[in-house]
Amino acid sequence: MNVLCVDVGTSSLKAALIDDSGKVIARTRKKFLLINTEHASKEWFPALCNSVKEIFDQNPQEKLDGICVSGNGPTLVAPTGETLLWNEKALEIESESLFIPRLLTFKNKFPNAWENSEFIFGAPEYLVWLLTDEAVTILPEARYENTYWTKQALEKTGFTSDEIKKLPPFKTTSQKAACLSHKAVSFIGYESNGITESLPVILGAPDFISALVGTGTVEENTICDRAGSSEGINFCTREPLYGNNIRTLPSVIPGLWNASVLLPDSGSKFAAFKQKIDRELATTVEYNDLIDKLISSDGTNATLDQGKYLLIQIALDVKAALETLRKAAFEKGIPFPDKMTITGGQASNDRRNQMKADITGIKIQVPACSDSELIGDAAIAFAGLGIYGSIQEASKKLTSSEKLFVPAVDDSF
Repeated sequence: MNVLCVDVGTSSLKAALIDDSGKVIARTRKKFLLINTEHASKEWFPALCNSVKEIFDQNPQEKLDGICVSGNGPTLVAPTGETLLWNEKALEIESESLFIPRLLTFKNKFPNAWENSEFIFGAPEYLVWLLTDEAVTILPEARYENTYWTKQALEKTGFTSDEIKKLPPFKTTSQKAACLSHKAVSFIGYESNGITESLPVILGAPDFISALVGTGTVEENTICDRAGSSEGINFCTREPLYGNNIRTLPSVIPGLWNASVLLPDSGSKFAAFKQKIDRELATTVEYNDLIDKLISSDGTNATLDQGKYLLIQIALDVKAALETLRKAAFEKGIPFPDKMTITGGQASNDRRNQMKADITGIKIQVPACSDSELIGDAAIAFAGLGIYGSIQEASKKLTSSEKLFVPAVDDSF
């Protein structure tokens, strides 16, 4: 069986055709032009359609058995495309909810869209709605309800009953939303490849949860470093961990928890540095070429040295995050792993991986597919389709490691 896995990111949409063994048959990425604009979501569905075209034009013999969508959260979108991205500043109010402050911000920023919209969606839910005409809110696991919203919390914050109805009902990760609508099929095409009105759309998750599933960080005492515009060090435990700078949320697996330390701008800082280099050279430098130049910098070029120090500082920040989690684990009597899976663009450069291993003192494991959100979506989809008995089982079957980097001095912990 094959599923189309789609992840809506901040700067691009990634898609892949993945089979039930975890093999990536085809993969594509479509960069956005409307990044950080008020209508960023306008590009998402066209990017999905273009991804499908590219994948099936190159693999005309393949058939599709389902679609799974994940995306950044808590981004908010109106049906007319007004978009409040997850990284935009929200109103500061006391609330356990990650969404309620952002809902208030959306209401204030886009009053007409708020007033006239039947629904307000999250990022993956917006694409699900365009694909199926089904309005849902994806709840990763039952314990997440307070982190999203409850009727009582919304009423306490001042939302009216009519406003509360704008929030689509909860369905949980790996549930089937609906099948493709006739309208979606007519836009996407490729009916001979299985894109028909009988094709089920499976609910994915917020992208960080899909990444945890796709790195196997849904087993007790596993840890991963998920990097993108921001970076998060995530530790899966049987008991919740607490401490300064630690955010603990339920795992998508009942009975487990995810403790994370967020590095909010590590990726964006490096992206800004790369843009500076590209401007100075009047050309686009490939990521791996730039990393190699930076790590090889010998002190004779101030700009390259600046980039090298930035890489070192990011690795030191990761080390500090690991130490924060290790301390919290020690206080609970929880053993700390000796290896960490990394994902995202950072995983593609061996020299950077070795540098990070050397600086942090932890073994660095690179998965076979660095786009872990897509592997996570596949595991979620195949669990939802009944190919595997659970998300945890599917994650174990579909994830695999490709390389392991051992610290030069392995005694930091």
